[in-house]
Amino acid sequence: MKKLFILSICILGMVGISRSQYSMDFGLSLGSSHYVGEIGNGGSKGFQFAPFNAEARNFRSAVGGFYRYNFTRRLGARLSANWVRIAAADSLSDEPSRIARNLSFRTDIIEVGLTAEFAFIAINDLSRRSRIDFSTSAYAGIGYLWFFPQAQYEGKWYDLRPLATEGIENEYGYGSLMVPVGLAANFTFSKRTRLGLDLGYRFTFTDYLDDVSTDYAYETELPYVESDYFDNRSDEAYERGNPDLPNKGFYKPGSRRGNPDTNDGYWLVQLQLSYVIDLGNNFYRSRYNSIINRRRKRTKF
Repeated sequence: MKKLFILSICILGMVGISRSQYSMDFGLSLGSSHYVGEIGNGGSKGFQFAPFNAEARNFRSAVGGFYRYNFTRRLGARLSANWVRIAAADSLSDEPSRIARNLSFRTDIIEVGLTAEFAFIAINDLSRRSRIDFSTSAYAGIGYLWFFPQAQYEGKWYDLRPLATEGIENEYGYGSLMVPVGLAANFTFSKRTRLGLDLGYRFTFTDYLDDVSTDYAYETELPYVESDYFDNRSDEAYERGNPDLPNKGFYKPGSRRGNPDTNDGYWLVQLQLSYVIDLGNNFYRSRYNSIINRRRKRTKF
């Protein structure tokens, strides 16, 4: 996978040099993320169909950078990298069964993606006197992510992967393929500066972004003393004295802890600021041709 993205960078770079009549831009992304999975949100007051299961209190941060190459006025490719944090807690849920389970996590994600973009709306010059172009694009592609789930116990954060909280037989790796899809809107000012808004979702091929997927492990399946701390934390919830919690017997070894039938995912909402490299390309030639044609039409009587 690492070699794939190095090769992608080289190909895009060589195309940009050998076919400089097209445009490219590179810049930074800054925004928010939102996790979709088994922990926290949900219940009778939330949407039940992922990935449209969102709550404002689960938004976290995301920052990254990107390089985009426009093959034509409407078709382009973007190579991007992001650092993303996601988090959630059962204690903030409206569903008694999740409150009683009492699991929580935070996960830092490093992702790299290559996407194809299609501008289904592309407007050169929003007005006759402006030098502002506008486009709205849809995109999809392929990527890879590395994720590092943690949870807190007595004020200290622990890495969850090495603790094998669902038993040694359910250990999982450090990374996963992912499919980024989304929509983006961009304003380009004076051919040089581009400001955009990107709304994207990441479909992943892992159910362990939150360290939760299958069943509660038996004590003999847990490798460390610390594994006991995070495998089952329902006792802490019952100690709070909430009378609405379900039967405590639901939270025991062999009982359901997560949902292995659906993988985890996350949303990204980011503002993007980039610098456009324009080498007299076809992307802008159509724009100025339109201006010239307008002026010619206005001079006729």
